[in-house]
Amino acid sequence: MSMFTHHRKVRFEDCDPAGIVFYPNYILMLHRHFEDWFADGLGISLGTMNLDRKIGFPIKNLNVDFQRPSRLEDVLEWKLQVISTGTSSITLGVEAECIGETRITVKLTVVAVNLSKNPIVPCSIPEDIREQILKFKNEN
Repeated sequence: MSMFTHHRKVRFEDCDPAGIVFYPNYILMLHRHFEDWFADGLGISLGTMNLDRKIGFPIKNLNVDFQRPSRLEDVLEWKLQVISTGTSSITLGVEAECIGETRITVKLTVVAVNLSKNPIVPCSIPEDIREQILKFKNEN
């Protein structure tokens, strides 16, 4: 099992007047990490998936535990691993740490959908993408 990891510095724009990360901005950081996982971890960008392959991966379920505040210029280490996969879904575990202290933990499920259908409907995860996803699967 491989974990996808990236570092991101907390910027001024991420913080509220108290100088800590404004909680919705954690969700934006989370989504950026998810996008980076596709591009850098799976080898295909979400843009390519959406625009060229007409497959999206919207969030079906999101469970967030805000454990400790992060402050301006903290460097967060974002880690992502695959908990489980279904025919059309992926459940991910994500956490952000700073200096060994967990700041946020997230469990989310995304579903592959066919963007060329109206209404948008779930579809099978393409096999080439599934193969890459499984490289990040937690075996525990």
